[in-house]
Amino acid sequence: MCRNKGFSSVKKYLIFASSYDENVGGTIVLHKLCSLLNELGYEAYLHPSFPTYEVNKNNYVGFIGGVVKRFLRHNPVPFKTNPAFKTSIYKAKINELSSDFVVVYPEVTFGNPLNAQNVVRWLLHYPGFITNKIYYGKGELYFDFNSFPKNFYFKGSEVSKKPLLITSFPFETYNLDGALAFHDREGTAYCLRKGKHQKIIHNLSGSILIDGKSHQEVASIFKRVKTFISYDNQTAYSGFAALCGADSVVILDKGITKEQLGLAVENCYGVAYGFEEVELARKSKGKLLEYLVKREAASKVQVQNFVDEVERYFGSPRGGPDIPGCN
Repeated sequence: MCRNKGFSSVKKYLIFASSYDENVGGTIVLHKLCSLLNELGYEAYLHPSFPTYEVNKNNYVGFIGGVVKRFLRHNPVPFKTNPAFKTSIYKAKINELSSDFVVVYPEVTFGNPLNAQNVVRWLLHYPGFITNKIYYGKGELYFDFNSFPKNFYFKGSEVSKKPLLITSFPFETYNLDGALAFHDREGTAYCLRKGKHQKIIHNLSGSILIDGKSHQEVASIFKRVKTFISYDNQTAYSGFAALCGADSVVILDKGITKEQLGLAVENCYGVAYGFEEVELARKSKGKLLEYLVKREAASKVQVQNFVDEVERYFGSPRGGPDIPGCN
């Protein structure tokens, strides 16, 4: 047995991420992680993600056929980045990826498609929540975004005790500029997102679904409706609605409590978890903006902690996995 050798003290990071989309929180924070690493003086790149699948003897024919079909109808689309972020795209051949690179995958990535020696998985949601499967490897390091890995364990790898909570809030869009006074507002808006499985419990007559709309469109809606209802238990839009002056209500999954989500008191400013908490949320709404500004400022500290933990795990003689088959 031996430790993971070849990890250089000169760290490079490769973030496996999809094209930038202002409406996809997971993509935003992956790009933001790359940007903050570069701002802190590290070398970090984005690598365009691609679908990863489980292939076995029972499905490989259909899998190959599906790949061919997608290739034939594929129209190349430029990979988008956020011009406000300090990011660049990795250009070298992936087989030339050196051993001093750390590759960061979101939790939905199946396997290790870049064949990286040093793998970090960032748990942006509960492992397996979207795909119902996980296929991770030994010797990996996992970081929690928001209390997702409770009781999660993968033999041969480690869940860091240090979270990696990065935020990027478009305060220039979600604010009270041009917002109607509360007594002049009417109607509701709602989102489904990761809560598509939930039963709709509010009156849909005249209610506006925000899913798929741009931030500018959503902000305009939030500034004129009385109530925003989220069937996604954890989405930034709940806070955005409160910033725009609307009542913001989260409909919890059946059997899930606010306490089980692991939310601190500050995370609940301006947001009601159930209609019975609306009055409580109104009282704390004024604290929300200051709290979110502090959270965003704290992201750099979180990233430096992340770097320190990566160094401990992959670089320290005490950290990192045992790799079988080496002397």
